[in-house]
Amino acid sequence: MNAPRTVRLLAAAGLVSLLAACATTPAPQASDAVNRHALVRIAAPAPDWAALRQRLADATAALPGVELGAADKAGLRLQVPVPDGFASGKTEIRPSLANALDAVAPVLASEAGAAVKVVGHTDSQGSEMINLQLSIKRAEAVAEYFRQRGIALDRLSADGRGEADPLTSNATEEGRARNRRIELVLTRQP
Repeated sequence: MNAPRTVRLLAAAGLVSLLAACATTPAPQASDAVNRHALVRIAAPAPDWAALRQRLADATAALPGVELGAADKAGLRLQVPVPDGFASGKTEIRPSLANALDAVAPVLASEAGAAVKVVGHTDSQGSEMINLQLSIKRAEAVAEYFRQRGIALDRLSADGRGEADPLTSNATEEGRARNRRIELVLTRQP
């Protein structure tokens, strides 16, 4: 009769010990409260915009129509023409655009301090609202393409301008082709 009571007491003592161990809080670390927070990340160093521009110029030298803006303290812009980078009304990236994106992706992936905003542009064929939606979806497709090639998602954003910012007149096929483009706006990663 005494044995079952002893077993129950041992089991209860074991349970109490287990609960006490689970409830014990670890000793505080010696670092400050901010750095213990799980969401804090160390900021990447600011990009050397001139050096990044040169690396992008080297990477895109063989690509026709790519325009690289001047580097300044705010960042830089890169325009990639996409006259046939997408099928009409579609968001799937065609090989000609993929080749251009593959040329710049390693350079962008290696520059952790640069945020990459992808801005889509269309020509004026079709309705303005459909073109705006299409430009956003195309920019999102390019951002996803970059994400799959090693550029961190927190460095990427996408936007579209539709037909709102043409480079030239949409009256000719040549003008419409020039207005269909992807713009990469590189700024300091916040």
